[in-house]
Amino acid sequence: MNFDAGFVARLQQRDPDACRYLVSSLTPVLEAKLRYKFRDHSAIDDNVNETFYRVFRLVDAGRVREPEHLGWFVRGVCDRVAQECHRKIGATEPLPVGGLEPPDRQPQPDRLLVDKERRDLLQGAIMKLSEADRRLIVETHWEERDRREMARERGISNTVLNVRLCRALRRLRKRVLMAEPAAIRACHPRASDANSQNRWATMAA
Repeated sequence: MNFDAGFVARLQQRDPDACRYLVSSLTPVLEAKLRYKFRDHSAIDDNVNETFYRVFRLVDAGRVREPEHLGWFVRGVCDRVAQECHRKIGATEPLPVGGLEPPDRQPQPDRLLVDKERRDLLQGAIMKLSEADRRLIVETHWEERDRREMARERGISNTVLNVRLCRALRRLRKRVLMAEPAAIRACHPRASDANSQNRWATMAA
């Protein structure tokens, strides 16, 4: 069963086979992602259930614009649910002994602006890549998929997959560096250069 417009229409109609296939095929993927975020099995189950609840609501509202990428869509919803859960957990943590307010560790407004511009820049650069490069990067670094599984799906070896990924990251890095505004580079010249090198080294690992 493939993810396409017909499949999404069947989900809207609550076709039992389509609903069962969506949940059964993606639950192991979501659970694997959530194990890196939560140790409590009940928290993982709660996040998976909340994810599918929201997905069905978004399907009903016609929010799935690319049915063939429904799997990515579900993973994105799962990421948002997990982030919200972490924020709720942090909001309920007790204050330090003595009732003292914890130090403000929030980044400065100018740093927030720079980080947002960098995220927008990175997202724009990724969208300009070829479909093959974009899928490699998204599946590896956003969806955190197993590279061996990705290689099997593409009918190639792990070595070939890693070579393609490294080339895709080099092309992405070139686009980002060409498009990066001078104002961002000037904000923290030395730190940004070092962070950029570390980030690309980590992504290519």
